[in-house]
Amino acid sequence: MSGLMFEGHVFENMVANLTQLRHLLLSEVNMSQVVPTSFLNMSSYIQTLVLENNYELHGKFPEDVFRFPYLQKFRILDLPVNHLGGPIPASLGNLTQLKYLDLSDNNLSGVLPVSAFNLRQVQFVDFSGNKLAGSFPSQVSELSQLSILDLDRNFLSGRVPSWLFSLPSLVLLRLSNNKLTGPIDQFDKVTPLEEAYLQNNEIEGPVPGSIALLVNLIYLDLSSNKLSGNFDLDKLSKLKKLESLTLSNNALLSFTSESKANYSLPNLLSLNLSSCDIIDFPDFVRNLEGLRELDLSNNRIHVIEANMFVKLKELQRLDLSHNSLLSLSNNGNLSLFLPNLGYLSLSSCNLTVFANFLTIQESLRELYLSNNSIQGQITKQERTWGSNLVILDLSNNLLTVVEYYPWRNIKVLRLDSNLLEGPLLVPPPSTSVFSISNNKLTGEVPYSICEFGTEIDAALDLSHNNLSGVIPKCAGLANIAYLDLHANNFHGNIPDFCVNENNMLSTLNLNDNDFDGPLPKSLANCLLLEVLILGNNKINDTFPYSLGNLPSLQVLVLRSNNFHGQVINPDNQSYFSNLRILDLSHNNFSGYLPTTFFKSLEGMMGLADVDMAYMGDRFQYYTDSMVLTMKGEDIVLERILTIFAAIDMSSNKFEGTIPETVGNLISLQVLNFSHNHLTGHIPSSLGNLVALESLDLSCNELVGEIPSEL
Repeated sequence: MSGLMFEGHVFENMVANLTQLRHLLLSEVNMSQVVPTSFLNMSSYIQTLVLENNYELHGKFPEDVFRFPYLQKFRILDLPVNHLGGPIPASLGNLTQLKYLDLSDNNLSGVLPVSAFNLRQVQFVDFSGNKLAGSFPSQVSELSQLSILDLDRNFLSGRVPSWLFSLPSLVLLRLSNNKLTGPIDQFDKVTPLEEAYLQNNEIEGPVPGSIALLVNLIYLDLSSNKLSGNFDLDKLSKLKKLESLTLSNNALLSFTSESKANYSLPNLLSLNLSSCDIIDFPDFVRNLEGLRELDLSNNRIHVIEANMFVKLKELQRLDLSHNSLLSLSNNGNLSLFLPNLGYLSLSSCNLTVFANFLTIQESLRELYLSNNSIQGQITKQERTWGSNLVILDLSNNLLTVVEYYPWRNIKVLRLDSNLLEGPLLVPPPSTSVFSISNNKLTGEVPYSICEFGTEIDAALDLSHNNLSGVIPKCAGLANIAYLDLHANNFHGNIPDFCVNENNMLSTLNLNDNDFDGPLPKSLANCLLLEVLILGNNKINDTFPYSLGNLPSLQVLVLRSNNFHGQVINPDNQSYFSNLRILDLSHNNFSGYLPTTFFKSLEGMMGLADVDMAYMGDRFQYYTDSMVLTMKGEDIVLERILTIFAAIDMSSNKFEGTIPETVGNLISLQVLNFSHNHLTGHIPSSLGNLVALESLDLSCNELVGEIPSEL
């Protein structure tokens, strides 16, 4: 069954009447009113219970729930992705015929239950995604039929027992994302283990040499631990089935080989040795002829030569980024042709020129060269390269001129933070993400920009240049989700945005320009708009009530313009219900602070209802940023947390008292009413603002004492 909702005792009555029931499968059912005791009246023939992805199935397991004889015939107990809490009951050990046990992604706590590992017939155990703690019960070593053990994402501690690797039937072992410590002892049995995931723990010491006994191993991940000592790579020569090896983020681990790497791992497809403090290119890599993915990023490799990769004709992804001491000579590397290479990252590698071998990589689709010192120009006289590139990142370099774009299929093009001068060169129509911010571009935006933005969720960033003139009106018609033009010299009226239906505009940043006139009324049609930043212009208008109906609007910045008039709620409706940041500072607003307006700011009234994330993080290449005054200083927020909430209405002409309703905005971290004409007492309700970090009421006409609640 799926898509149901059980109310009251309906579920309990249903299972009590199904006296011959053997298999019960309930997926994606609303069980918010069902408690675990409802299962006590189930059929005495029941063998399979599957309750997965059910909304609000919650509560604790009754301690004796599995002591009833008719529940002890269970062969399958499948309860993942629910809200079950508390410890796993010891009575689970009574399910002696159980073969499949899945309690993953709940809120279970306590220690690993010894009883669960007394189930001698169990083949599958998944307790991942809970809050279980403690070390491994020794009873696990007796589970001769156990083939899959998944304890990922818990709080397990202590050492990884070596006998885990010797279980006679174990095929998959997942202990990642716990707090396991200590070295792994040697073991002495050949086992069928095919997959071992132990990443993101605190395992210390060397990789045991007995790993060579795991001859059936296909996937091994020991990344993000504290492994140390020498790892004798010759041990790998016996792992002929190995397809993926990940040892990244083990900075104290070193690699040795006595055989000068005269062996090969014929099935190895993926090798990740990033962040291992490697200085010399590992010799054994040269012979991995079937390798498709190689990650040596974040190391200290000094020299890369073409002959190191000459046998790696199957290589599809190569990441050498963040090797800041790397010397990549152009001598002889023009002959390095990797026919399947589709992804290459050389970011932060101290490069000063484009490597010659880039010109012959015909399959290359993603190329990352950011944060280097590449100088010079991209001119029509140079050899065309990267004809199949889809993503190219040249940001944070020293390029001065781009005469043309040779990449006709490009979708993502980043040229931000270079030294580019002259007029803006519009990218090919295929481009959906284009950033050329933080350069020295001048002149007007050409009308050909109208061809940009044909893809859904297109992003255009021209910020921090010296561009001028008016924005072509077509810019408001394009299918753009992210548009950042701030810190330029644009002037005139802001063009109409969201004229077409199904518009995608999510972020619009026109800060620090010379726009004047009123706001375009069409902004009220931008139903997906989340961030609107229009500060530091010359906009002359009244408060834009029409934006209050935008369901997604979280940030509204109108600071330092010529806005005027009162801020009132014209019909007492709920406006700006999701707003988290409001900056009206340095304008000419007047009248009383709007009591009903503050009542409508529901997005600032809760502390626990907002997920921790960054605004704009759905854009892979951009995050929203803004300037906010805190404690008298302008602070640049490079990234805006969704939990952040602020109101700045300073430096206006507001009068009257501070409304008590402001005290309902309990998620506020910044509140600034300074430099107005406010009178009366400071309301005691401001003491409710428990998250407040900055409060500025200075330069008003307030009287009385500071409330003790503050």
